[in-house]
Amino acid sequence: MGKRCSTLFVILFFCACSIPGLGMLVFGESQAAANEVLSPKPVLTQPDGSWNLDVMSDAANYFGDHFAFRQELITADSALKAGVFHTSSQDQVALGKEGWLFYAETLDDFTGADCLTDRQAYAIGRSLALARDYVESQGASFLFTAAPNKVSLYPQYGPSGLERGEVTSCAQVKEALAEEGVACADLLEAFQRQEEVLYHKLDSHWTYRGAALADDVLLENLGLTGDAFSKEGSYQATHAGDLYQMLYPASSLLDQQWEFAEALDFTYDTPIRDVDDLRIQTSSHGTWGNLLMFRDSFGNTLHSLMAESFGHALFSRAQPYNLELMDQIDADYVVVEIVERNLPLLAQIPFIFPAPEVEFSQPVQPGDHEAMAQGTQSPSTPGYVTVTGQVSPCDTDSPLYLQANGSTYEVSPVGVLEEGQEGYPFTAYLPLDTDLSGAQLLYRENGKWFSSVLELSSAAP
Repeated sequence: MGKRCSTLFVILFFCACSIPGLGMLVFGESQAAANEVLSPKPVLTQPDGSWNLDVMSDAANYFGDHFAFRQELITADSALKAGVFHTSSQDQVALGKEGWLFYAETLDDFTGADCLTDRQAYAIGRSLALARDYVESQGASFLFTAAPNKVSLYPQYGPSGLERGEVTSCAQVKEALAEEGVACADLLEAFQRQEEVLYHKLDSHWTYRGAALADDVLLENLGLTGDAFSKEGSYQATHAGDLYQMLYPASSLLDQQWEFAEALDFTYDTPIRDVDDLRIQTSSHGTWGNLLMFRDSFGNTLHSLMAESFGHALFSRAQPYNLELMDQIDADYVVVEIVERNLPLLAQIPFIFPAPEVEFSQPVQPGDHEAMAQGTQSPSTPGYVTVTGQVSPCDTDSPLYLQANGSTYEVSPVGVLEEGQEGYPFTAYLPLDTDLSGAQLLYRENGKWFSSVLELSSAAP
């Protein structure tokens, strides 16, 4: 009897193990949920024609992401852990009170555990100031705003034990922009004045109602007026929450979304695939001129409201932020929107515009620090020599200047360091005829100005 039970158990075990594989043949492969990126199909050969020696590992990864009933099993596992242990099965999702969900990475923003360095805060402020100066030199107005993290607005629904930090990245950026005189629309303060909850319970973003408030605040800060927040509408269970889908991909539960009583009055200049498109261009009967807006996923709802107010608008998700797009729509206004949790990226992402030529009259002495750089002509920035590099640490609030061809340019103090590099990055877009041989970088250390010859790893032809 015992032997028969053991045999039956083994048979049942192997049958259970075969269900995911056989299910792929009968029911098809599991699809991605929310923002998931699944492993691609394995291939036997590499693009160069050589054999793919990792084909078995790639096949295992592919099966692990696509086996049948994967979403149902993930949902069951998440429900069990949340219901019994109040623990999230997804590292990216934090469980709050009363069924609220939050992006886990935003908790450190709230507590101040993940602040900017002094140099990052300065670099962000200075980079935005240089972008502002360029926009204004083209006759347009410039405005920056940060979409608040959900936990920053509704900590009462967050995980237990959260305490707001005295110093946060958002506060650091706000202070840096104030020092540079860069116009900043404070959405955090505007949302905190509202008793109504304006973010989704099961999603990381604001509702359309919240987007309407953001629209009016941005217009007000541009010296214009808007009435999106006063539009009639009601909440309907129509929204699939991104955080909820990560936890429970097989569930059909929908979040509340604000639905306007009347359709928004604008048209897309060209059809869009979805609101996540890198480039969206609109036209309307709006009377406030033309808008160029750099945005992220919070612009998925915001862009349609902003589109109503401007005759022509271009919304871009592409990075780096290309200010030359102003010319394509003859922009009167340029707005930069980024979510609070991504503010550190502004210390890495430059704005594409010609580096401003400046007068420099400070006494300079030879420096001991290395200044490494490379100059390239990139298809993404035609018409420029793109100079990227880094200098060993200088004063945290030191601007950086590049001298070449008898001219001095202020470079943007942002960029990405290569692996193993230490120092402060910079980026500049210079005229094509710039000769970088013998070029020098100027920086301030302990209040004194120094120069270092650029050591070029590759030079533009």
